[in-house]
Amino acid sequence: MTNIQVLPGLYQNGTGPGWKELVDGINGLKGVVIILGAPDTGKTTLAFYLSRELQLRGCNAAMVSADMGQCAFGPPATLGMSFLRGPTSLRDLEIHSMYFIGSTSPVGHLLQTTVGLKKLVEKAQGGDAEVVIIDTSGFIEGGAAWELKFQEIELVNARHVVALQRGQELEGILRPHEDRKCRTIHRLKIYEGIKPKSCERRRDYRRQKFSEYFQKATTKGIPLRAVRLINPLNILTGEGYGGLYKGLLVGLNDDENFTLGLGVIEDMGLKELRLLTPIEGVERVKLVRLGAIRLDENWYDSRVRQSQELGARD
Repeated sequence: MTNIQVLPGLYQNGTGPGWKELVDGINGLKGVVIILGAPDTGKTTLAFYLSRELQLRGCNAAMVSADMGQCAFGPPATLGMSFLRGPTSLRDLEIHSMYFIGSTSPVGHLLQTTVGLKKLVEKAQGGDAEVVIIDTSGFIEGGAAWELKFQEIELVNARHVVALQRGQELEGILRPHEDRKCRTIHRLKIYEGIKPKSCERRRDYRRQKFSEYFQKATTKGIPLRAVRLINPLNILTGEGYGGLYKGLLVGLNDDENFTLGLGVIEDMGLKELRLLTPIEGVERVKLVRLGAIRLDENWYDSRVRQSQELGARD
């Protein structure tokens, strides 16, 4: 099950205001499309609608979920990319590439977010996607949010910037991109039927997604000599520290630093990392990225204060 709101009637009996015209505009001038908006503005619904409609017109389309907290597909704390291959609903989307952020919020993880987004867009374009639709997070307020959105738009060289706003809340982000020949801004009204989701509901959604992802997970061991830890805070490792890592979410990445799957650490010693993961063939793992959240026995996430709880070196 998915908690993402697919608004009633949008695909059968109509669309949101200006959606059909937007499809025409994108189909006539293909490239990267980035969708901006606060939480609960219909970004995911619009992203899937655009992807599917373009596909029906014979356009090779890919969708990137760049909301690591309320992801459209794939587990939380990641960004994901899917090629459209005929799915009729969000549930049918198959994730083709994934990038581990390690948090359910871009706050404190702006670099990981922008790098991951860029790599996934390049992956989609390398797979012959003519149009890449990006569904972004609802992080739009404050200087850090402004900078993140500005750099995301620049980094992926967005041809179309789509703004879903209730009033003027996105105008500060949009202003630097106006009157630029390389970019078209589309301002759309928000569908009135959208109901805001509470923080508790959002947390329950993440718990559900983690629970589904780890449903068939088993304990596996990875020799530490065979991998490299991406450990940006220089957290202490080795004998006597293994228990500090219990429950920590990690990304199990390949040689290109794309994520093969997620793991939850059970123990870490001098020679071996033991974790719960659904992926097979752990010998493919070359990089292990330590995350910034723990999962409890019920799959609820909580943020780790790494310098205090995991004994980071000064």
